[in-house]
Amino acid sequence: MSALYNIVAATRYLVIIPVIGLIIAAALLFVVGGLKLLEGVYMAIVNPSSVPTDVSVIGIVEFVHLFLIGTVLWITAIGLYQLFIHQMPLPKWLQINDIEELETDLIGMVVVVLAVNFLGVVFNRTENILEYGAAIALPIAALALYIGIRGKRNVLREKMIENQSGKTSEPRRNDEQ
Repeated sequence: MSALYNIVAATRYLVIIPVIGLIIAAALLFVVGGLKLLEGVYMAIVNPSSVPTDVSVIGIVEFVHLFLIGTVLWITAIGLYQLFIHQMPLPKWLQINDIEELETDLIGMVVVVLAVNFLGVVFNRTENILEYGAAIALPIAALALYIGIRGKRNVLREKMIENQSGKTSEPRRNDEQ
């Protein structure tokens, strides 16, 4: 092994920098959001008449939004760590085996965050809600199209590999699907 190979191989550990940054940012969102949520709940318990119902619903949706963003950051950090540094003993649904899985998980979380963001706007009853909804729907549609195209590409790639190796997959009957 050459020295250059060792240097290039060691560069994978540079990913620890964004992993640490993402974990700190996620922790900050969880701690600050959690403390503010507890403060709001405490205020609602101590003086329930001072909190209008629609404001409390909007506030809770905004906290959910903060926690979802924190979750996206944390899942990204864990995914990068698993891909570049070391696998971790995690539940199966949280294990990341390739960059496409991480992208798909992130896209799903981004869609949820955008939907919760839109819900907050709906509760605020701001004007131009149709334009805002369209502005959120467009990136969601683009992300769905991207996932669909990528999925078809992966199926085609797998079929090509099967054909090159001499294996042919037989079509499944309707009753097997």
